[in-house]
Amino acid sequence: MASSGTPNDWQSGKTLSQCMNHVFTSGTASDVAFLVGEDQKKIPAHKLILISRSPVFYAMLEGPMAEKGEITIPDITEDVFQLFLRYLYTDTIDLTEMNVVPVLNAARKYCVDILVSNCEVFLTKSLSAENACLFLEHAHVFLMDKLKTECLQVINESSTDVLQSTTFTDLCPSCLTSITESDDLTADERDVYKAVIRWAAAECSRQNLESNHENQRQVLGDILHKVRFPKIDSDFFLKQVCLDKVLPGDMALDVINYIMHDKVVDVPWLNLNERKYTISTRENVWRFKDISNGYWSNTLDPEAISFKVPCAMKLYGIGSCLTKAEPSTVDIFVYDGDNIYSRSKLPLVKNDSINTGDVLLAEPIRLSAGKTYTVKEVPSAYKCHYSNTGSANVDCKGGTITFMSSSMSTYSTVHQGQIPFLIIGS
Repeated sequence: MASSGTPNDWQSGKTLSQCMNHVFTSGTASDVAFLVGEDQKKIPAHKLILISRSPVFYAMLEGPMAEKGEITIPDITEDVFQLFLRYLYTDTIDLTEMNVVPVLNAARKYCVDILVSNCEVFLTKSLSAENACLFLEHAHVFLMDKLKTECLQVINESSTDVLQSTTFTDLCPSCLTSITESDDLTADERDVYKAVIRWAAAECSRQNLESNHENQRQVLGDILHKVRFPKIDSDFFLKQVCLDKVLPGDMALDVINYIMHDKVVDVPWLNLNERKYTISTRENVWRFKDISNGYWSNTLDPEAISFKVPCAMKLYGIGSCLTKAEPSTVDIFVYDGDNIYSRSKLPLVKNDSINTGDVLLAEPIRLSAGKTYTVKEVPSAYKCHYSNTGSANVDCKGGTITFMSSSMSTYSTVHQGQIPFLIIGS
């Protein structure tokens, strides 16, 4: 008997799993061999173990059409096949985001149902916005329709995070198309465009091409048409999209014509479908419990309120109390220390409330968690409504928004005054 601690002492005091792991690793008494992957790496194994764990291996090794000699496995990589076989020997496996889908593919191929179940549970627990692109690519390669559907659902629900993820640029053109063509994306179209351009730059690098607008246009092909250019605000389109020059000049002119005239004639490539983002996501976050009648002041001085949001959001506009001179307009200023937005004579549009209306910004402003913002309004007519029922903390879909009095305000504070609500979205 071998003394304790010698290389041959792989049985004494060891569990069955540990012993079987040694048998597999060492190839002791092996009676079958596989040539695996493109390099046809030789991996020895034991028929008894294989046929006891897999009906497919049983048919391959003991059935009437049993294969003789070394068995070629070209469609599974060496490291994945090693993991898979080790599981058959030991009933243990270390699943990761990188190997779970290839292992699942092997388990399905050889009908190892328990391992299939383990992989599916791992995927369900770990699928997130961060790895959705990685899993989508695996699902595409291994033709796993159910996993592809689950990945696209996560991508649609967390579109902004996915579009900005590092793995987005690793997608193949087919997977990129499946994301960008979806009407269910909950992302600003500017983010879709920027993500597509990022992918194009990465693809140029993969193809050893210079990353200029002509090559980016070439690698994108029809994928570029999946961007809903008419849904991009005109300022971004003119200052960024036209400057990038990836969209051909004649197509850019088509978009400008649509923006200016709001109609399309014989432009089949132009996608006018609304994404889910543009249909939903907005909510009015009221800081007042109710609105009172009565003139607020006999001046047109500015009123302001400061606030913080709990997570990344967008400000689409504000609520404004109605005046005696409707229709009226409002000048809006938004600050985060510096003036980041100012627009004059924005229309005050009556909403479902009898005392207030909506003032929508020309384009949403991105808000960061924990940062203090101040919105200031200057009305064109005297306000005939106000409130003194303000709250400092108001719950919304993303968490709690904190309101604070602003030194820019004439009379309004966190507890009273004007600007009854914010129009917030994701």
